[in-house]
Amino acid sequence: MRLLNGILAVMLMAAPLSGCFGLGGSGGLFGEDEEKEPLRLNHIQMEGTHNSYHIEPLVSPTREYVYTHEPLDVQAADLGVRQFEIDVWWDVREGLRVYHNQYDSGTTCPTFEDCLSTLLAWSEANDQHHPLMIWVEPKDWPEQAVDITTTVELSGLLQDIEDEIAEFWPRNLTITPDDVRGEWPTLSEGILNDGWPLLEESRGKAIFVLLAGGDMRDLYLEEHPGLVGALMFTLSPEGSSEASIFSLTDPVGSGEDIARLVSEGYIVRTRADSGGGEADNNDTARFEAALASGAHSISTDYPGPVEGMDYWIAIPNGTPSRCNPLTAPTWCASEDIEWIGD
Repeated sequence: MRLLNGILAVMLMAAPLSGCFGLGGSGGLFGEDEEKEPLRLNHIQMEGTHNSYHIEPLVSPTREYVYTHEPLDVQAADLGVRQFEIDVWWDVREGLRVYHNQYDSGTTCPTFEDCLSTLLAWSEANDQHHPLMIWVEPKDWPEQAVDITTTVELSGLLQDIEDEIAEFWPRNLTITPDDVRGEWPTLSEGILNDGWPLLEESRGKAIFVLLAGGDMRDLYLEEHPGLVGALMFTLSPEGSSEASIFSLTDPVGSGEDIARLVSEGYIVRTRADSGGGEADNNDTARFEAALASGAHSISTDYPGPVEGMDYWIAIPNGTPSRCNPLTAPTWCASEDIEWIGD
């Protein structure tokens, strides 16, 4: 009840905001539908997967690794997944590899190129889908242990990721920070003043997000100050010039913060489950909190039924996604977000 009351308070405080985010004026949640406010990227609530490439190891050292995902294109086609998370390692012999860690290395797409090519083939065959969100997490053993990024700098991992996105995903099908910034001096100003791109102009495209903070993020920003010319958005602090997309993984403890950021116009990702606890207990409280918070993407290890388990999630009344409960205009229906017929 405290969470729901807090979210309601944020919504009420947001009522005076301009109709740019669907929170006032014509077509907003609090305004009359005098004319249709166009749908934008932040008017969506979608399902995502955590470690989207993952295959359960034969012998798992922890409950956390006990889940298997379908191939990326099957997730998109059959399970309605529209947000994907890909862990990328640099290998001196084989380039950019995709797996979780040395104890948990099963993967449906062994290389970053494989992952992108699989998703792109599905996307081009279904080009009316709303934008995909592809979160890319660079991995490095020293950095994982003590936040040292020396080997990342020496290997050029971040630049290799940028280069492969440019090579294996068409620029005209990519929504970049430059596209959102427009004529404003900073990305954050572009979002808060003009809002996110229109949905109808963004179908068939993808948004790439660097899933990294601290020194790893700062290394990327050193090469792309202000994200000018960058292909990926970053998880940058509120108030920074790059502030645009956030990851708050606990929708119960951070529900009010998620709702506030969403209402201000930012895009937020959260998680419905973690480590297997929710799945083992068929506990949907975290998922329900994620839905109520207005988070734009809700990531899970269980996007479809699993034999012997009751727990799995899908966006309620989604086709497969739905109108965001905090930001979408009142006229919006799930079919307006996406409907790919047979």
